[in-house]
Amino acid sequence: MAAGRGTTVVQVEGGRELRRRLRRIEGGLDDLRDAHRWVADYVGTMARAQAPRRTGALAATERDSGTRTMSTVRYGRASVPYAGPIHYGWPARHIAPTPWVITAAQASEGVWRPHFETLLAELVERTPG
Repeated sequence: MAAGRGTTVVQVEGGRELRRRLRRIEGGLDDLRDAHRWVADYVGTMARAQAPRRTGALAATERDSGTRTMSTVRYGRASVPYAGPIHYGWPARHIAPTPWVITAAQASEGVWRPHFETLLAELVERTPG
């Protein structure tokens, strides 16, 4: 899996097989989606507290989401297009990186990773085969 610049990736070995098995049980994929949402919400809450603030507009654009395959925390929108340059930096404009989302994900990994692994273990136990 290719990751974007500054992206934190945790890859689950056997993730495709797990999703295939979860399709066989009622609500299995929804439970996986819920687990990813929980991780995104947790990291998003941590990141929101660390977001750079001048006016608060950037911090207000935070969005979390979870799908069957990933947790995502996003910042920025058309009216706040500077989220990327603030997070990753822009050397040509002398903007130093302030990777608050990556920092929040890494700093909180001790909480969300065991929680996610426990949820995965419960889902694996429920799957047939």
